[in-house]
Amino acid sequence: MLMRPLALRPQLTPGLPFSVGLRLCHRRYCRPGYTGEHCKSVVSLALEVAEHLGLSPERQRNLEFAALLHDVGKIAIPKEIINKPGKLDPHEWKIIKTHTVEGQKMLERVGGFMRQVGLIVRSHHERWDGGGYPDGLAGEDIPLEARIITCCDTWNAMRTDRPYRKALSHDVAVAELVSNAGGQFDPHVVETFVRLVAPADQPDAPQANAAVAVRAPAPLIAGSAKV
Repeated sequence: MLMRPLALRPQLTPGLPFSVGLRLCHRRYCRPGYTGEHCKSVVSLALEVAEHLGLSPERQRNLEFAALLHDVGKIAIPKEIINKPGKLDPHEWKIIKTHTVEGQKMLERVGGFMRQVGLIVRSHHERWDGGGYPDGLAGEDIPLEARIITCCDTWNAMRTDRPYRKALSHDVAVAELVSNAGGQFDPHVVETFVRLVAPADQPDAPQANAAVAVRAPAPLIAGSAKV
């Protein structure tokens, strides 16, 4: 698969907000466990998709920060919920869902282009079919950058060991994305993503072509609640 090393590029992210972003990132990565490496992997995947979809340098800059900071609002969530080795109860689930809005609030206070980044962070748990949170946006009303992060975030979560389940295989994870295209995910983003993660000897994997044909809402991916 195509995969670039994580590198926040000064030509895309100059000035004070860049340093602020790095400090926020450092705060995330200083916490042990899954979250820091997860954020870095989502950045690399998201930027690959963005290039193939032709996003402008400015939008790639915003996406880069949003992908890196998409879970920054979890700073406001109690650690016992974040690190719970099992499914969340309804009360805990209600609390963890606030991380999207909390993240936007943090970035809004930074100001500058981070306000735009905050809007993307707010929307990264929206669903193509309108069943996501916090605003119930649907389709192209969801920022494209957020739709890209949603796909990459879920892929990375599925492909990583979690406290409550083992990582899914490449083929199973691809099948989950494809079956949820048109429901949880933007079908065009899924099509692009599946082509990018296809093994080198299968660049035109049939799953990629199937992605855009799926439109009916599908169930949420098992075990993806705490992404």
